[in-house]
Amino acid sequence: MKIYTNINENIPKDCIVTIGIFDGVHEGHKFLLNSLIKIAEENSKEHLVITLWPHPGIFFGRDLKLLNTPEEKFEIFINLGIKNLLILEFNQELAKFSEAEFVKFLKDKLSISGILRGYNNSFGSKSNANPKEEEYAVEIITLDEYRHEKYGKISSTVIRNSILNGNISEANQMLGYNYRISGRIVDGYKIGRTLGFATANIGDIPEMKLLPKTGVYAVTVDVDKTIHPAMLNLGFRPSFNGDKLSIEFHILNFEGNIYGKEVTVNFFERIRDEKRFENIDDLIKQLNKDKIEISKYFEKQGFFKS
Repeated sequence: MKIYTNINENIPKDCIVTIGIFDGVHEGHKFLLNSLIKIAEENSKEHLVITLWPHPGIFFGRDLKLLNTPEEKFEIFINLGIKNLLILEFNQELAKFSEAEFVKFLKDKLSISGILRGYNNSFGSKSNANPKEEEYAVEIITLDEYRHEKYGKISSTVIRNSILNGNISEANQMLGYNYRISGRIVDGYKIGRTLGFATANIGDIPEMKLLPKTGVYAVTVDVDKTIHPAMLNLGFRPSFNGDKLSIEFHILNFEGNIYGKEVTVNFFERIRDEKRFENIDDLIKQLNKDKIEISKYFEKQGFFKS
């Protein structure tokens, strides 16, 4: 995939394009992107995906966390077969464009031949919309409405809310993949090993990244090109009077030192709320229950057999 960061670069002309934020690159986005590739091929043209950065919501001051870092989004684009990507800076000038002005801007700069958009999708400033403006100089193709077979109409906002509410398996179905976070293993409190559950703490997570609801999760951890089933706690460690958010995991049936390594955690299922235990024995009992439950979960997933 060729990534362009300046509209004045040597970007292929006469492309069929689609425009969007594509946060999460969920199943609805994939329907649009796969259609873009197909339609461009049928018309013997190249395709171009235009995504805006920063996210307009963040640009206008919203306290918004995102489903994808740019790198995660690009990886999904590559796996879908996208060949050309333009990252268009979202600024005050662009924010003022009406839809027709934005299309003209793209036509003038890129000589695009057509725009593919999703059902009920628009681009450009709604406040500057002017129905009397001249007809667009390119064909605009609107897809039929995409509806998820289980959840119906989906959006990045709906998925964010599912993650924030702890409905991680629901979010995964709408995304079409397991929600994930990436970071580096950093120094922790070293309490887990005294309980018989050695844990690793994740740090250096991009500030823009949305974190799931606090609680205990069944996850896999990708480290050194190997996938390990694990149990993860995301929260404030109330049993130890913690006051800072921590993300720590215990890899099942694993011994080794991964301190300082880059890891990716894939969320599968939320097991329970984080809670305070009055004594260490009760905490250890609960951790053993969590381990059994999560081990059985991954047995069913075919990761390993006990």
